Amino acid sequence: MALRTGAQFLESLKDGRNVWLAGERVKDVTTHPGLRECARTFAEIYDLQHDPAFKDKLTIPSPITGNPISASYMLPHTAADLAKRRDLTNFWARKSGGVSGRLPDYQAIINMGLYDSRSVVAQENPQFGENVARWFEYMTENDLLQTHGFADPPRDRSRPPEDLEYLKIVEKRADGIVLRGAKAVSTVAPFANEFLGLTPPRPGIAVEEVLFYAVPINTKGLYVICRQPLVPQVSEDHPLSPFWDEMDATMVFDDVFVPNDRIFYIRNEHVENPAFYGQLFYNIINWALWHILVRATVKTEVLLGICAAMSDYLGAAQRPDVQLATAEVGVYIEALRGLALAAEHNHVTSPSGLAAPNPTQVTAGRIMVVERHAQILQLVREISGSGILMSPYHRELTNPEVAPFIERYFVGKDDRAKERFKMLKLAWEYACDSFGGRQLLFEMYNAGGVNMNKTAFISTYDTSPYVKLAKELAGISSDSETSILKRVQ
Repeated sequence: MALRTGAQFLESLKDGRNVWLAGERVKDVTTHPGLRECARTFAEIYDLQHDPAFKDKLTIPSPITGNPISASYMLPHTAADLAKRRDLTNFWARKSGGVSGRLPDYQAIINMGLYDSRSVVAQENPQFGENVARWFEYMTENDLLQTHGFADPPRDRSRPPEDLEYLKIVEKRADGIVLRGAKAVSTVAPFANEFLGLTPPRPGIAVEEVLFYAVPINTKGLYVICRQPLVPQVSEDHPLSPFWDEMDATMVFDDVFVPNDRIFYIRNEHVENPAFYGQLFYNIINWALWHILVRATVKTEVLLGICAAMSDYLGAAQRPDVQLATAEVGVYIEALRGLALAAEHNHVTSPSGLAAPNPTQVTAGRIMVVERHAQILQLVREISGSGILMSPYHRELTNPEVAPFIERYFVGKDDRAKERFKMLKLAWEYACDSFGGRQLLFEMYNAGGVNMNKTAFISTYDTSPYVKLAKELAGISSDSETSILKRVQ
């Protein structure tokens, strides 16, 4: 199998998977009212790869068969390759306005990060490297969708460590391992074909909890427990949420068997291994953070569009406070875009020799998104004003009894009023309702919160050139070169 159609994708979800929603087992995710629309959206994404108009952008020849495969699996070797890959991410992000963080394009780059690290895992066991390469080929050639799980279920951290039961190996067999525990926030899990498990470093981690592996979603003992759906009952006034509620789930492993050929990394003796803490996990995450930075830039472009459009619709484009707010969003976009471009221009060589986006600029961009996104949403609310809450709905505009009042008091002689209502509904979904709330949480905590990212940033950031410059200007440099300050004196 090469590129799948939307119909083939939907059919692949009818595999007996153990999906639960609102306390009941879901018989078919393609027909369940809380899941079906997003499933169909993903099907449309797969169908786009077969559209002749997008063939050159969305597909590349397989290095194995020569058949078309997803261009999301292109391995970049130059800055130009990275720019092309970024352009592809932009294309997919614009399809959802940046609200879908787990399209197949994102999952592909996670897989690429793991594949890029195959030589690192091979240091522990050569078989692990071979397993990674084989699984990457399997995912690429079969055009599969995956979910992944990094986070542990929230818990009371003040409890003794023995009270916290993490996902771990409970049995080692000749043909594989058995896992028990749970992982939280596995986005798109009901629609995925595979689950990729990657355990991030944490203090006090036990040997049996260090796990990199993959299992099919319909594996025996694997439960997909979904959060509450955010699909509205009435869809006319919701341009995004009916189609893009990509669903988050908790993955419960009730003695799930993982065969040897799907084990990508486990520790056999001790945990203090630089390959695990230094190279392996963060090399994978760097690729993901780059994708997140590009997608978040697209989302902010939509928010700027809302701000500019609403200031025009409300006749407030010349107000100084509105101009300042709109400018703030624009400056933020240019900062994000500049960091993405700098990461490509200053790319580094990855473990397998790829051109990898520079982690310094990538992590800086991630920090900026976490710190600024909530403030940008507040600017959207302020520019939109009370209309973001009180603009009339489609059913009110078409109801014969109340529509005349709406036309008289809300529309009047403003021939763009109904356009304004539609724009306000879009603003509502980004900045106010439950769908927007989930979006905000996703941006703030996806791939770690701000403190974790700042720690990662400064722990690898080279400050020595700046210390040298400061010492020279202070006259305390050990360098024999005369400082600028002394020359002035």
